[in-house]
Amino acid sequence: MKLQISPYDTRQEQYREDPFKMLMVCFMLNQTSHKQVDQVREAFFDRFPNAESLAAASESEIADMIRPLGFYNRRAKAWKIFSEQWIAAVEKFGGTNIPLEELEKMRGVGKYALDSWRVFQLYDYKVEPEDHVLNWYVDWARKEVERIAREGAEYRPMSVYYMHFQDDRGFINNWNRCSDYVCCVMARTQNEAIEITEKLALKQKGAKCIKILGIGHCKTEWTEMVQPIRTNAEEYREKVKALFDKIYSS
Repeated sequence: MKLQISPYDTRQEQYREDPFKMLMVCFMLNQTSHKQVDQVREAFFDRFPNAESLAAASESEIADMIRPLGFYNRRAKAWKIFSEQWIAAVEKFGGTNIPLEELEKMRGVGKYALDSWRVFQLYDYKVEPEDHVLNWYVDWARKEVERIAREGAEYRPMSVYYMHFQDDRGFINNWNRCSDYVCCVMARTQNEAIEITEKLALKQKGAKCIKILGIGHCKTEWTEMVQPIRTNAEEYREKVKALFDKIYSS
């Protein structure tokens, strides 16, 4: 899902409509601050608006333009090679829809550039970046996708099964003194159903935290309940075991 510009207004977002420039910005940001990049990027793209113009330039001309970034001679040489590889890849694949495995072979394309490509060109927000700004964006994007899905969906009756614990040791060594419970709520997404359930469940006497066991559909009339329903723990475990036995045998 392609999203609106984020509150972070990252450099990759600013150039996402031009994949070549977006990757060049990633190269600029490598071992360089945003402030240093901002000193050169607009003038750089005015002079080199595409891969062809960069490939045709001399290394000395490129180096002179990017001196504030540091490592300018090494960058100039690498960027010329990358530009030539980019031109060949665009011709090979008939456009900028270049596979990741092909990008990985290009000069200077490391994890940061590949993560940026996945996020801003493929709209893959499951990426786990190492860069802190990219991490901020991915966290925002995941929440934004959830918000859009939530606002576009209809409320449905859902049942959320969980265990509640009297302290967080329950997550370490299964220490607990409570049986399993279920909340039946109206929600637009599973995450929203969990949020509503947590608000109800943590009002129970002695409950400090909960662990979700499963989410399913339920009857609309069940959702009139404003309190969690205590279930028969043994019966529930038997149903779960029977379900898994059926899955494993199929």
